[in-house]
Amino acid sequence: MKRHVLGIALAFLPACIKETPVAEEQPEGQQSAEQRLADEIGRLCDDGCAKNTECDSNTTEDCPANCRDYMAAFVGHGDECVALGQGLVDCASKLETCDDYKHAEDCDVSSLDHERCAAGADVPPPVVCDGAGSTSSGLAPGANGTPAQVTDCDVYYGECSDGAEYRVSCRLSTIDAAMVCNCFRDGVVNGIAFTPVDGACPSEEEIRHPCGWNILD
Repeated sequence: MKRHVLGIALAFLPACIKETPVAEEQPEGQQSAEQRLADEIGRLCDDGCAKNTECDSNTTEDCPANCRDYMAAFVGHGDECVALGQGLVDCASKLETCDDYKHAEDCDVSSLDHERCAAGADVPPPVVCDGAGSTSSGLAPGANGTPAQVTDCDVYYGECSDGAEYRVSCRLSTIDAAMVCNCFRDGVVNGIAFTPVDGACPSEEEIRHPCGWNILD
């Protein structure tokens, strides 16, 4: 589903961003970033769906509505969501050919970030970490002051731009054998405990929501 919706979003942006004027209600330079993004959506979706048809991307009749629904998530939900929407616009504006549009994964907004913006939830500012790794076992601090415990999976992020170190430690429950994970920032419990969907070590996408992190590595 993500690829289908993003295909709509990405294909239309480059085709019309250069032709979209700043709204006439306010002098240029006085609009907020959010207002500029909001004012661009209608024209971008209409022209872009036409571009999708030109590129033979199997555009459906409800393309303009789907496009507006997708982009609306980035408006009215805080500065971070506006930045995500504008980042998609800026990235997609560099695409030129139909082939570019069909291979535009670098412009993708993660499905988690889009869902959080659509739900009106805060998206944390990004933190860039150069050091990342994982182990199949270890010893982690106990959550909420409990004794340290042996883990069945640990994921680490270090050398981060905010100076913090991040860790997700998971262990199999003795009750139902489900994997239970805790988030730690500088050794202190952060976020909420969670169980990975597939019962294995959590993916980066699964970590972001319960831990409240937006880590880029």
